[in-house]
Amino acid sequence: MLRIPVKRRIHPHNSWIRSKSSSSSSFIRSTFIDYFVSQHGHKHVKSSPVVPLFDPTVPFVNAGMNQFKGVFLGTVDAPYPRVVNSQKCIRVGGKHNDLDIVGTDGHHHTFFEMLGNWSFGDYYKKEACRMAWNLLLGPYRLKPDNLVVTYFSGDAAIGLTEDRECRDIWKQIGVPESRIRGLGAADNFWEMGATGPCGPCTEIHYVHPDGSLTEIWNLVFIQCNRETNGSVSSLRRQHVDTGMGLERAAALLQAVPSNYDTDLFQPIIRAIHKNSKGIPAYSGRYGSDATLDTAYRRLADHARMVSACLADGAFPASNLNLKQIMRKSFKISTDIFQNPRLLIHLYDEVVNTLGTTYPELEKKEKDAKVIIEHEMHAYEKMRAGLVKKWRELVKQYPEVEEMSDVELGGFALGYKEFKETIAKQKSIVIPGELVFKLYDTHGFQEELIERIAKLNKLEIDKEGFWKLLSQHKSRHKTAFKEQSSNKGLLFDLTIEKLIKSGVTSTNDVHKYEYQVIDNKIEFKPLKTNVIAILSEDCEWIDYLEPCENKPYYLVTKDTNFYCEEGGQIADYGAIRINEDFTLKVDSVFKIRDFVFHKGYFSVNQAKDCNYINNKSDIILEIDSDRRLNIMRNHTGVHLLNAALKQVLPNSVVCQIGSGVTEKGLYLNLSVYGEKLSQDVVLQAQNLIRQSIHANAQVETRVVDDAQIVQAEDVTTVPGELYPERGLRVVGVAPPLLSKELCCGTHVPSTGVLEDFCITNIKGAGSNTPTIHALTGDAAKEARELFCRAEKLEQVIDLASSERRHEEISSIKQQLLELCGTSGAPYGEYAACLARVNTLLKKNVNKNEMALQVIAEIEVRETFAEARAAGRQFVVHFVRCSYLMQADGLAAALAASGLPEDGTGAPAPSLLLGCAGGTILATCRVPQELVSPSFSAERWLGCVAAVFGARLLTHADAADRTLYAEMAGAKVSLINCEQLVQDAMRVAIKYAQAHVKDNGDRSATGGHTTKNRQQN
Repeated sequence: MLRIPVKRRIHPHNSWIRSKSSSSSSFIRSTFIDYFVSQHGHKHVKSSPVVPLFDPTVPFVNAGMNQFKGVFLGTVDAPYPRVVNSQKCIRVGGKHNDLDIVGTDGHHHTFFEMLGNWSFGDYYKKEACRMAWNLLLGPYRLKPDNLVVTYFSGDAAIGLTEDRECRDIWKQIGVPESRIRGLGAADNFWEMGATGPCGPCTEIHYVHPDGSLTEIWNLVFIQCNRETNGSVSSLRRQHVDTGMGLERAAALLQAVPSNYDTDLFQPIIRAIHKNSKGIPAYSGRYGSDATLDTAYRRLADHARMVSACLADGAFPASNLNLKQIMRKSFKISTDIFQNPRLLIHLYDEVVNTLGTTYPELEKKEKDAKVIIEHEMHAYEKMRAGLVKKWRELVKQYPEVEEMSDVELGGFALGYKEFKETIAKQKSIVIPGELVFKLYDTHGFQEELIERIAKLNKLEIDKEGFWKLLSQHKSRHKTAFKEQSSNKGLLFDLTIEKLIKSGVTSTNDVHKYEYQVIDNKIEFKPLKTNVIAILSEDCEWIDYLEPCENKPYYLVTKDTNFYCEEGGQIADYGAIRINEDFTLKVDSVFKIRDFVFHKGYFSVNQAKDCNYINNKSDIILEIDSDRRLNIMRNHTGVHLLNAALKQVLPNSVVCQIGSGVTEKGLYLNLSVYGEKLSQDVVLQAQNLIRQSIHANAQVETRVVDDAQIVQAEDVTTVPGELYPERGLRVVGVAPPLLSKELCCGTHVPSTGVLEDFCITNIKGAGSNTPTIHALTGDAAKEARELFCRAEKLEQVIDLASSERRHEEISSIKQQLLELCGTSGAPYGEYAACLARVNTLLKKNVNKNEMALQVIAEIEVRETFAEARAAGRQFVVHFVRCSYLMQADGLAAALAASGLPEDGTGAPAPSLLLGCAGGTILATCRVPQELVSPSFSAERWLGCVAAVFGARLLTHADAADRTLYAEMAGAKVSLINCEQLVQDAMRVAIKYAQAHVKDNGDRSATGGHTTKNRQQN
């Protein structure tokens, strides 16, 4: 491609071809799109976000074709045969990095718009050239005499001949031969990367009066594929990919000397001047002495880039490039324009110029400004702390004085590590591993690393760095760990051998399969066959009689095991070769689409058929209970994310990571604005419990990358890399709406979670908190312990010091085992710990042996009160029963209710108590009150039904009419109070209907267990 820049001097206006008034940037953009839609049947698709979801090779979308890369590679189907759009692009970092040049000339930018039209196996060269030519000469009114076209003249090195077809097409269109130029691969052969789709291109240039050229439009004909060995082969389908830079086209058509003089930049530049303090206006000067004008251009450019990133959901916490550009902008705003808040004002101007085309800018305005405000204060704080660190660094390494403009919190530590590592090696090349560490650990951007290399007269292993960066983005932790040893190459050799045999991947779609039978989730075993067996040292094995004390790897044709991805832990389970021969799987990971199952064999040595080969039929069984808990917790992460966003409406909440195991879940967030508090956490927890109670449906929809780019309101994790195929959008129905892109496994409805409990939060007061929570049985058990502490508080005055310590220690230990130690206790867990710690300090003096006596006295007092009030029966809950053991409570209830002379019950009585989560009850009816419809057995039977319990049997059937006992019924302390109240209401109502003269005075006072002695 011709790379002759636009001249910096101002061309005479009479050399330009249109007036400003009829060539606004919005006119140019809309005309381009309307032309291809209305006249040539293209589908207008919206711009993809500037941060790619599927491509680990680039930090930002840097070309119009990025969202269609999967189409060119043949991994996904084209959304439409013909497409047109205006794509937001950013070139910062990676192989296409214009950051250093921005502001020094009139046409380089970090953010720009690329107008483009595409054909996916539809029209080709002839139609593409004619469409482009007619648009330029028609709606844009360019003169053919001012245009030059170039085409690919061939390249012997890659074995491609001259593109005479393209040359002849231009001639047929009417372009004079003198204005058609053939150029080599360096200028007119386009490639996506080191490998992949590529092809010849043709470019249309505008010729200025002085002979300089401005590239207007590039038309790429994707017809080849660059192989890993460097050769070029033909593609099965041919595509067209064209690109016209809007900023450059606007400068040309608006008759202005540079892109910064167009209506895309001038409003922003004027806003900089308006909101600065005593700074001269922009004058359009260039050169080494044009510091102020360079700052104007640089800040105007960066404001557009920052605004586009924030509107598309990028976050500084997870995007170092964005953070660095924001800090550069704050530095310019503060040091040159004397207003650190400039970036907030400039966001409004970006909305004014681009908001109609990209409505997300206006939609996210509030969030974007909250983030800018936060980052501005963080920058000011960081800058204040750098002075001392910098002084010490310069003292140790004087050469670093040349980099005094660098403002990075971790620079001093990173530079020291760089110098110490380089001193140990005899090379003039910074190894890729060190470059990656500076980038990933210390936050050094590529341009900073290049400056360090130049300062120290060193080269950079860029290929090694890019390879490590790509692997870091695409691998999951277990695979990375397995390959970090010397096994990496051996795994690759295994995969190459499988591919040569015709197997391209493991089919793992079965990991999402389950059945719901009688409201129970079941995971069916999967029948498949082995395709590879590897030893502990990754040696290929064709036939194996294994031993039990060495690990092996099995690769299978299909699998229902989930490997560690998206924060979700891998499955455990078993691979059964036969009844006596099983691989106990304890690790599952994926490398290049092949799933490796690692584990130890369990072998019945008495059998002779204990062998396996790489074609053996097998059955895969996952640990079902463990998987179900994992699914609960993964859905819980989605609900927690949605709930926190709902209860923090004035904050910006961004998920930056998560973890899901069978034991619980955690969610890493970036929170800008209002921070987490106890109240916020409890509100979020309540919303989740409401969703669980509603049993909202959880539905998964499978889409591809082209569909997800066009989707609305789908939550993604910034910086997370997603596959191009088989994308899964997991949606949760109201009352707590959630829609996330996720590769994990989820329950079919929120009711399956059963319960949800937030336990710990690490860094709650910071803007990067980590929230830990439980679901299912673990959450229920935690809440049982919270309730147990509440009940203990109600009867603490009745407990001995020893019993009190014993009970509190038991509660705290069980909670510690459930909730762990990651972060500080929060929500109900924190309240529970505060409660029991207060109880420990409470001064009481009761002993264990006294509890049964206390219970009996409590019952006698209740009978005395009933007699004094003229009540005909007693229904009572024993208050101190919460502190008693079940045996002690049973004895107390059996002994209570008898008159001191033992001649019979003074009145019909039904007594209840709760010991250790077990409800016990007894009932006595005097002989003279027994009737066919009223007896101890019948009366207590009504209460037993409330608890789903049975009555104990006695040898003497006649006794059951006078005395009955209910077998212990385990209840949840969470709803124990309500169940007891229900049971007492039933008992009172039954007695009122059957005891003579049972007016209002016959019932026993209140019905709540809070006033049990009144009952």
